[in-house]
Amino acid sequence: MPATKRTTGPKAKIRAMAPAQRYDANIDYILRAAAEVFAEKSFGLASIRDIAAHARISFPRIYYYLRNKEELLFLVAKRTLEQLSAKAEEQIVNVADPEQKLRRFIAAHLDYQLANVAEVKVLVHETQSLSPRNATQIARMMREYSNRCRRLIEQVAAARGVALDRETSRIQISLLFGAMNSVFTWYEPARDRAQQDKIIDELCRMAIARLATPPGPAS
Repeated sequence: MPATKRTTGPKAKIRAMAPAQRYDANIDYILRAAAEVFAEKSFGLASIRDIAAHARISFPRIYYYLRNKEELLFLVAKRTLEQLSAKAEEQIVNVADPEQKLRRFIAAHLDYQLANVAEVKVLVHETQSLSPRNATQIARMMREYSNRCRRLIEQVAAARGVALDRETSRIQISLLFGAMNSVFTWYEPARDRAQQDKIIDELCRMAIARLATPPGPAS
């Protein structure tokens, strides 16, 4: 009996698309596979053959879409930051209350991370392997993303009448992102999904802990 192509699954859906859409979808599919391989093996130990096997495509075909392993890492990190930024913007747009905006930003970050654990692992742990030019671009995008959160914390401070100097806000942001970006290391869906709102509340409290009350007069 002649072999038949599978009619279900992500690759079947890609085959049904128009050529331009199919090209973009194939790159997206390969980047997802690359993220999972990099997250499991690390960038240094992973190979293009590993990624091709994981994506279930021929090894030479990857080079039709992408030039080398570093470009895969760069595009995984870039796409992750673009998606994080877009998700955050979608959640905070037209929200007036500063604390609610901050909470929504944190919730968006956590939701994305838990749905894309491999991509976040790669962004946090593997981008130091990028060449200087690519590393600089990713670092700039990370600063822009974290600065958006910093501005939200500063808006909360202003609404509470608290003076927040730049160094303090930098420390607050570093602590917050350190906590947010480690959630996937201990989060267990069966145990923690019902507690997700509580996790977000605790992260919010951490972010604004220094803003509880305006400082009193020096004693």
